[in-house]
Amino acid sequence: MAMSIDVNLPRSHPARFPDRCVVCGRDGPQSHARIVTGTLGWWTWVLWWWGGPFMVKAPACPGCAWKLQGKRGASVLVTILLAALALFLVWPWFKDTVPPVLRRWAMMGLALACILPQIVIEVLYARPFDVTAFADSVDYEFTSHLYAAEFAVLNMDAAWVKIDGDDVSG
Repeated sequence: MAMSIDVNLPRSHPARFPDRCVVCGRDGPQSHARIVTGTLGWWTWVLWWWGGPFMVKAPACPGCAWKLQGKRGASVLVTILLAALALFLVWPWFKDTVPPVLRRWAMMGLALACILPQIVIEVLYARPFDVTAFADSVDYEFTSHLYAAEFAVLNMDAAWVKIDGDDVSG
């Protein structure tokens, strides 16, 4: 079970990575993985809307970059598939019992309940590297403790550096 170690930096800080692949740890990768994600905020869960995009380039071997992107893509497809199956196969069985003003919220609750197992699996078996962006900060998520520590040290000049919520900046 590989849970992630989160290193939180200000969004405005250009992150510096160790010169090793974020996936396999091999020195001097000649490529990178471009990770694009939406910004999360209070509006995400209320309105089901993601904010503007955030992009980071992390050093990765060419094969590892493809593998990382493939896992991210598969995760999105599985999420969409599970939510769609819930709404097309399960929702029709009880939609008439839900008051019309609550139907939108009930549909979102059903979709969330159906993707919850996938969320738990992705937390317990995290990808080697991922990113979660917020309005003012970014969580860089690593499964390697050593890589996370090196990443944090390289970025100590940021306004703050937090590892799993604990402020480690000077």
